Amino acid sequence: MQVALTLDGQRPNVAFMEFGIQTSLVADSPLFINQVFDRLLASIALGELKPGQRIRQAELARQLNVSRQPISHALQLLKHEGLLQDSGRQGLEVTPIDPEYMRQMYQARKALEVTAVGLAAQRVADRIATPEEVAALKQAVSHGQKTYEEGDSLPMLVRADLEFHRAIYRLSGNCVIEQMMNARWAHLMRSMLIVLDEPKTPGRAWEEHQEMTEYVLSGNVLEGSDLAARHMQRASSDMYRRLTEFVVSVD
Repeated sequence: MQVALTLDGQRPNVAFMEFGIQTSLVADSPLFINQVFDRLLASIALGELKPGQRIRQAELARQLNVSRQPISHALQLLKHEGLLQDSGRQGLEVTPIDPEYMRQMYQARKALEVTAVGLAAQRVADRIATPEEVAALKQAVSHGQKTYEEGDSLPMLVRADLEFHRAIYRLSGNCVIEQMMNARWAHLMRSMLIVLDEPKTPGRAWEEHQEMTEYVLSGNVLEGSDLAARHMQRASSDMYRRLTEFVVSVD
């Protein structure tokens, strides 16, 4: 079990992940509890720590070169986020993925994503979107398509998907949408590792991302919002089907 992936020490937040696999030490201080949290969060989100896997504090402390105290605090934070659960006597394991919970999450997510796309398109139409925000969306969709076309790993595809939607959130001008979605992305990402493993799914997703980008950058609120709604409905259906199949195969 490798735990890497550093963050900037701010409040635990999956949206600031750096996904390059690397090893570095974390100082043994309560000030670095968030860093330990972020590393473990990234490992769960990207499937390095797998659903149902037992968490061993001593092994984590040795890998991160810290005492058990920051590990223990970080694990409790992850438990609060629903990513870890009790297992046996005073033990923890990575929470299995629940298809029904994820279906409900996508129902809530759909409303936020559609709103974000509509707001982003409206800001472009009103000419108040900044050049930096527009460039970030163009870069995100271009990078995502390249990641798919070059056959990069599933974690890289998942990261590209995250970056695309983050660019939409920021172009929308509504920071609350990004804050609300950031809190759920670890759950989404580990589910997407299963969904995007289906051969045709990533290509179709990036075709829709490209079309959505065109609507947003042309200021077409209605068409953009409609496509976002259909995109999220399809993603929800694909997710539920794939996760249900995955759970059955594991059982």
